[in-house]
Amino acid sequence: MNIPDLSLRMEQVLSFVPQDAETVADVGCDHAYVSIALIKRDIAKHVIAMDVRSGPLEIAKKNVEEYGLVTDIELRLSDGLSKLSPMEVDAIVIAGMGGLLVKKILVEGRDVLECECPPELILQPQSDIGEVRKYLHDINYHIVKEMMLIDEGKYYTVIHASYGCEEHYEGPEDYIYGKCNIEDGKDVFISFLEKESATYMDVLNGLEKSNSENERTLMRIEEIKSLLEMNRKAYKRCLHEM
Repeated sequence: MNIPDLSLRMEQVLSFVPQDAETVADVGCDHAYVSIALIKRDIAKHVIAMDVRSGPLEIAKKNVEEYGLVTDIELRLSDGLSKLSPMEVDAIVIAGMGGLLVKKILVEGRDVLECECPPELILQPQSDIGEVRKYLHDINYHIVKEMMLIDEGKYYTVIHASYGCEEHYEGPEDYIYGKCNIEDGKDVFISFLEKESATYMDVLNGLEKSNSENERTLMRIEEIKSLLEMNRKAYKRCLHEM
């Protein structure tokens, strides 16, 4: 059978999984298409596919059986990393979830991360990415690389983090946008900054035109100005103007 077609963002996730990873955990595996691709493309020798929902896991089981990979892909009903043991895997993939949920999974599975051989982390948070970056630093992980891409008109970020090696971040914009993204200054990331800046300016102009003296409105104006300032700092650094 042909390897399942994956979205551009999931292809990027796969490309970040280290080629020397013997065993990979696919957290929130859904129908196990990523798990299947990891084996069929010889990226991993063994995959532990986990999901908190029994319904998708049943479909995943059927897919794994159809591809003849029952000895290569192990399925587990698991809330986050709860059914994973320390040093059981070389890498963990968590993709397609909100950033706060990704952080929650990492917090609750900290024993899996703080072991003798901490796993590589391949993360694709859908939101609150800055919170994920901050937490990675809190638990002594550093971001090896990041990639922003557009898939079906939406911007996505994929992160590869490894344990150890403290990182120095220049300012809050590094957490909000990603130091790697800023330093690489790729066209996709620059277009994201430009689009975001235009959105902030529209909101700010609307608020200022309202002439409202409401405390909440004034606070929102200051908040948007602060976000614009961080956006501009990141943009200037991308263009090496600082």
